[in-house]
Amino acid sequence: MNHDSSRLVRIDPTQMQNAEPGKPRRPISGDAAFLAVTAFEGHGGKAEAGVWESSAGSFQANTAGYIEFGYIVAGEARLVDPDGTVHELRPGSAFVMPDGYTGRWEVDRSVRKIYFIARR
Repeated sequence: MNHDSSRLVRIDPTQMQNAEPGKPRRPISGDAAFLAVTAFEGHGGKAEAGVWESSAGSFQANTAGYIEFGYIVAGEARLVDPDGTVHELRPGSAFVMPDGYTGRWEVDRSVRKIYFIARR
């Protein structure tokens, strides 16, 4: 995906046409399914932004090798740190998962976020 560096890249969280389906790599419970639309890729694949959505389920996060910023635009979820700290996420919640974060997602119905990933 090539982008003209002189033009702003807009991300519309309501547009999920041509979304790529996926499943958690580390499921814990439920049958979560993902949809993702990549809106931007840059720096030789080291930067990526888009929209991601998950249906209900619980699954392990593992951001080894990258940092992710997220902004919830619809639905609700919880991110649970390895020490048990629970972070309630709802529309308007912004967060960063540092490189190596291994908390878990808990999604009761569905959640949608705008994300930005920076890889090493």
